[in-house]
Amino acid sequence: MKPKDSNTRLILMTPSEIHFLRFIVEAYEGIGVVTTIDPRLGLVQLSIAPGCERDMDAILKAEESRLGVRAIALDTESAPF
Repeated sequence: MKPKDSNTRLILMTPSEIHFLRFIVEAYEGIGVVTTIDPRLGLVQLSIAPGCERDMDAILKAEESRLGVRAIALDTESAPF
């Protein structure tokens, strides 16, 4: 997946749960990539494969409370942080 072909989102979440999100996304091969931007803040970037946005949204919604998702920016240009 080329970065220019993917959609990116920034997520602020519980730092100790970043590994869990990474394992979930890796289990869905080809859906996207999790990149840790700041491990102490819990800031991660999701690079989502085209056509997989709904699947990623479903994952985030299902695991929202466990991951401690506090903020989501739909792309890096509109990120509030």
